[in-house]
Amino acid sequence: MKNSICLTLFTLVSISIANPVFADSLRCNTKLALVGDTKAEIIDKCGEPVMTDSFCQPIAANANTQAQGVQVGNNNVQNNIAMAACENVDIWTYHPGSGKFKAHLYFARGQLQSVRYGDRVK
Repeated sequence: MKNSICLTLFTLVSISIANPVFADSLRCNTKLALVGDTKAEIIDKCGEPVMTDSFCQPIAANANTQAQGVQVGNNNVQNNIAMAACENVDIWTYHPGSGKFKAHLYFARGQLQSVRYGDRVK
């Protein structure tokens, strides 16, 4: 009986250690950057990123939204171009150190949306 309780307790502890509490987070020294943090909070916790990039991610259209028309050209020729709405997404890259994984932080609307890990830093 005592052995089965110890085995169950050991199993539960092992599972909790294997699954981190903060799945979308980045440890920066003693601080933790979390989903929902602002860019200013991330800089305060982790410093400046080694690289930044951005792209416009299309917003999923529903039945009530229509592409907006933009008129371009001179007075004699007009072209109507359908423009799909999109959201600006910023990507910040951190290199935590040799042998560790690169971290890519994705921001939308000024807040951290997700953390994705890339290749190991050599």
